[in-house]
Amino acid sequence: MLLIEEGRWADLLGLAAGDVATPEERRELAHMIAVEAPPALAVAAAELYPGEVVGFPGPLWEVVAQRPWHDLAPHLTHPRVRELVAQTRVLHGEDLRGVVPSEIPLLLESWESAHWDPEDDIPEYHSTGSAGSHIWCFPHWLIENLPGGVPLSPASADPIEHPAVTVLENLNEPHKPIRAYAFRTTAWEAAATIAADRETCRAAEVSFAQAYPHLVHLATGFGPYAVAEEGGQALGRLAVWRALSLMAGGDPVTVFVERLRCVAWHRPAEQMCFLNLTIEDPVQGLTWALTASATD
Repeated sequence: MLLIEEGRWADLLGLAAGDVATPEERRELAHMIAVEAPPALAVAAAELYPGEVVGFPGPLWEVVAQRPWHDLAPHLTHPRVRELVAQTRVLHGEDLRGVVPSEIPLLLESWESAHWDPEDDIPEYHSTGSAGSHIWCFPHWLIENLPGGVPLSPASADPIEHPAVTVLENLNEPHKPIRAYAFRTTAWEAAATIAADRETCRAAEVSFAQAYPHLVHLATGFGPYAVAEEGGQALGRLAVWRALSLMAGGDPVTVFVERLRCVAWHRPAEQMCFLNLTIEDPVQGLTWALTASATD
């Protein structure tokens, strides 16, 4: 397109905002502008779709957030886009505390950053598409590399009601591959209670930090794969923090996370798109259990 070759981004933005092109063409133009145009016009393109959660090849607030915050901040006017761009920049490793109002810290906590790799865990966008497909899969490789993976012993515990259960089950709306439970028992006993193929699966203690990236990908909310054209990673982080806040029982989330005991297990039949995890808080005497699976 001649306008692209000549760098006439303002004219292209007018096309993306107008009604001459089809909705699909306007969305593709907005994506290209968000990737390649100067920051002011790139942000303006993203703010054409402030309520966007999905879109090929990615939510535009995640697309523009490939750029440093200081390049984008003067031009961000829509509150929701501004917050999601800020959250995405935090996932890229920036410290934005105090920059925008937010219900969760605008700096990755140490347990978040321990196993989060921005280069692998956030899609990379280019003018005509994206690269990266994030499969939530835990603990696929982990058990094999941890000594002491064992079968789960027989156990039976009765689930209890807890407000976090509904939030946990809805992390992946609208597909809902998750089953969540709360128990007054240990992480090991909860795992043995709900695990399928208990005798053949292998289980091991893990840190919550190891599971965290997979929970974020799962909580982006769309489909068996957390691929670029679906929910952005900032949505996943927000959802995980909301769930943890409910589970923490009034304590700071980081204090809560640091005392957790977790167990994960892997069934031989599971190849990809699965998650098996129990999360025990010894202070409250509660354990939450999550299982999730999906197929193409």
